[in-house]
Amino acid sequence: MIDWLLNALPLSYPDAVVVVGTAVLGFVAGALGPFAVLRGRSMFGDAMSHGTLPGVVLAFILTGTKTPELLLLGGAVSAAAAALAMIGLERTGRLRPDAAIGVVLSVSLTMGIVLLTHLAGTGNSKQSGLNSYLLGQAAGMVRRDIVFTLVLGGLALAAVVVWFRVLRSATFDPGFSAVAGIPARAVDIASTGLLVVAVVLGVRTVGAILMVALLVAPAVAARQLTRKLSGMVPLAGLIGATAGASGGVLSGKAELPAGPVIVLLATAVAVLSVVFAPRRGMLARLRRRSGIAEGQA
Repeated sequence: MIDWLLNALPLSYPDAVVVVGTAVLGFVAGALGPFAVLRGRSMFGDAMSHGTLPGVVLAFILTGTKTPELLLLGGAVSAAAAALAMIGLERTGRLRPDAAIGVVLSVSLTMGIVLLTHLAGTGNSKQSGLNSYLLGQAAGMVRRDIVFTLVLGGLALAAVVVWFRVLRSATFDPGFSAVAGIPARAVDIASTGLLVVAVVLGVRTVGAILMVALLVAPAVAARQLTRKLSGMVPLAGLIGATAGASGGVLSGKAELPAGPVIVLLATAVAVLSVVFAPRRGMLARLRRRSGIAEGQA
């Protein structure tokens, strides 16, 4: 199926791999993004994204190989550690959430850069290319990356489908969830796990710095266009997939880095939705207010 799609596209094989890979990544990140945005975890995801960098570098130091799966496993462990650190600072350190996120984000990014600088100074030629995890390198995608994203992203989306009612209830009405006996801590762990999956899948393509935008921008755009979470999740996924595929094509033709192009396209869709959405957009609200004012006059 993947080979058929790659050969059917009117692109060279490397370009087709980038376009299909970024489209799949965009769909998975977009579909998981609403659970971060609606629960007020956007910046939480940003800190986790930055938290992947030291894990990627440490995984290389420990294994001496740049096998993507091993590096991303290291990134997943350090992203989970960053999440635990933020929760710990909030609860035991009694810091405000924004302060805890700021501390973890800055420390994680600093550790990652220090480790990268140390590796660059060792003269180990194998370390070249690790800094691409900072800003992403979609051009380096291969068929195996698409399969990896499909498998891991598919498992995450299947979990969303199975536990959709629980996630929806915990997102919009946590009080009812508590009364219904749904354990809030288990929902928090599951939501954090979904964020880890999305971040780990995208950090190699979009980069640790920009990955959060691919989670947030499609969700913001979809939120402006639909009220129901059941519609918001697939719509955000489609917006993310479209931004990913379009960004893959445009970056190849303009010889620009794919990650920033994809993020700019997704952000542009979000901004247009905020302004022009039929019911929730700024212009629609201005028209309603002017209509009310004229009626009162």
